[in-house]
Order: sequence, then structure tokens, then C-alpha cells
Amino acid sequence: MTAARFVAIAALFLLAVTVSAAPEPPYLGEWSNGRGETLIITAKTIQFAEDRPVPYRDITRATDGSSFELQITTRGDVNAFPGKTLALSSDGDTMEMTGYLSHEDYMQEKDPQQVVTWERDTED
Repeated sequence: MTAARFVAIAALFLLAVTVSAAPEPPYLGEWSNGRGETLIITAKTIQFAEDRPVPYRDITRATDGSSFELQITTRGDVNAFPGKTLALSSDGDTMEMTGYLSHEDYMQEKDPQQVVTWERDTED
């Protein structure tokens, strides 16, 4: 094996280890809002109550590790989420979700459509 090939393989291995060691965002998991409603956020979908899960992408730019911007990517309207942009703020056990019609509204903090506080579900 040549030195260049060894270095390339070692670099790929380190990249894989670095990517897999990245911490999961604190918004992933199962949540309740105190009114009997549930929210499940996986790495690829978000599901309100018994509605079908819808895809989203995390478009967070810079963050302190507790604030995030998610963009719902499904076509058409989604009952539980007015608009396509969700601003999340989480301390780990509590998460505030603010829904906006668009990224532009979020950036200007203009016309929030919903604000919901969620508590992380824990297993007994």
C-alpha cells in the first residue's frame, strides 16, 4: 500500500468517526404539551399526534446548541403546522416551538403562527 493511499484511507476513517460522534440535536425524541397531544421528532420526520409523519430538514445556521430552525419539506399544507418554518429552543427537557409561515418571517420574527411548549416524555 502506498503512503498516499494509506493517508487517504486514514483520513476517511477519521472523517467517519468525527461524523458519527456528532451529538444528536436536543429536539429529537418524543414530546407532550400537557393537553394530551404528542410530538415525535426523528432525524428525518416530525409527527404531531396521529397525523402522518412529514419530512423536514434542519437549516440551522449558527447555534448555541439550544436554538434550531427546521423547514418542513412536504408539499402542501400540514394541519398541525401553519407554515413551513419551525423555530425550536430547547434546554433538553423543555422545548418551545414557534411556527412561522416562512424563513423570511422567522428571520424578522414577524407574525408567529403558533407557540407551543413541549415537555420531553420520559420512560418510567
